[in-house]
Amino acid sequence: MGSGRVTLGLLRDLGRSIVRGLEIVLVTADREHYVASASSALLRGVYSLDEMRVDVGAIAERAGARVVWQQASSLDVHSRTLQAGDERITFDVCVLDEVGPPSGAGLPGVTTYTIPLRPVSLLPEVRRELDARLAAHAGAVRCTVVGAGRRGVECAFALQRMLAARADGGVVTIVDAMPHILDRLAACRDLAHRALERMGVCFALGTRAVEVRADAVVLASGAELPSDLVIWATEGAPSSIVAAGGLPHDADGRLLVDRDLRSDDGAPVWGAGDCVAVAGAAASPEHQLAAIEGSVRAALGAPRRGAGGARSAAPCLLDTGDGRAMLRWGTLTAWSHLAWAMKRRRDRRLVARLAEP
Repeated sequence: MGSGRVTLGLLRDLGRSIVRGLEIVLVTADREHYVASASSALLRGVYSLDEMRVDVGAIAERAGARVVWQQASSLDVHSRTLQAGDERITFDVCVLDEVGPPSGAGLPGVTTYTIPLRPVSLLPEVRRELDARLAAHAGAVRCTVVGAGRRGVECAFALQRMLAARADGGVVTIVDAMPHILDRLAACRDLAHRALERMGVCFALGTRAVEVRADAVVLASGAELPSDLVIWATEGAPSSIVAAGGLPHDADGRLLVDRDLRSDDGAPVWGAGDCVAVAGAAASPEHQLAAIEGSVRAALGAPRRGAGGARSAAPCLLDTGDGRAMLRWGTLTAWSHLAWAMKRRRDRRLVARLAEP
C-alpha cells in the first residue's frame, strides 16, 4: 500500500516471478513519485521535476501488478483485507509505505499561513511563492523553518543563503520538538549544526510549534517566535489505518516492528517510510528495502537474494545549497563540491534504477 520508495523498489524486485501464481496489487492514489532526497535541489531549481519524477503506473505495469488508484481507508488484520474505495482486497502479505502529509498539518494556522514542503511536487510552486514574498517584503526577513529533519535542514541552508543575498538580509530559525537536528541522519548532525550556526541560523529545539499566526509561530512553552515567513518542513504523518487497524503503534501512530520491519505482533504486515517507527540506520530506504524484501520472500516461500538485509551503510549526503554537500561515510568526513557531485549522481541513479525494466 502506498507509492513510497520502498514500495516501488519491491515492485521492481518482487515482480520478477519469485512465486508462481503470485498476484501483486498496488493500492495508491499517487500516479507519480518524486525523490525526496532531491527536495532542496528541486527547490533551488538545480533539478527539474522531470529529472526526479518516477511514473508509478509504468513501474507497476512492468512488475505485472494490478493498481487500485485509491487511498486505502481501512485494514483488517484478522480477515486479512484492505479497503480502498469500493474495493475490498484480500492479502497474504501487506506492505505499508504510504507517503503521508506533513505532520502537524492540522494545527491552527498551518494551512493558512505556512508554505509546506510536502509533497515534493509542490516545490516549483514553493520557489515561486518564496521569490514573490521575499521581493515584496521590506526590511530584514524573519523566517522560521518548522522541522529539523533532512528537508528542514537543507531548506534552512538554502534560505539563509537567499536571505544573505538580499540588501536587508534576514535570519532563519529552525524549530523542532527534538533536542537536536537531523534525528535520522545522526552522522551529519554535528557538522551540519556547526555550519548552520556559522551562517547565522538560529535554533529553537526541544519545543513544539503548536500554532501559526500571521506574524508568529507559537511554541508549546507559550513563547511566540516572530515570523514573516514560515516553512512547514516536518516529516510525513503516518497512515491512520495503522492505529485504526489494531496494529501495534507508537504515540504518533507509526507501526512498531521487529528487525525485519514486520509488525512486532507477528501480523503479516510490514512497514516502511512514514508508516514505521524506526531510527538510525533502520530508517534509511536502502536498509528498509533490503530487510523487507528478504522477509517477504521468506514469508512467500521464495529464496532470499544475496545477503538479504545485510548491506553496508549508505553514505550520509546533505545538500548545503552552495554547490557543495556534506559527506559522512564511515570515518570519512568531507564538505565539498565533489560530495555534491556524488549526491547528484546518487539521486539520478536512484531515479534510473526505479525506472529500469
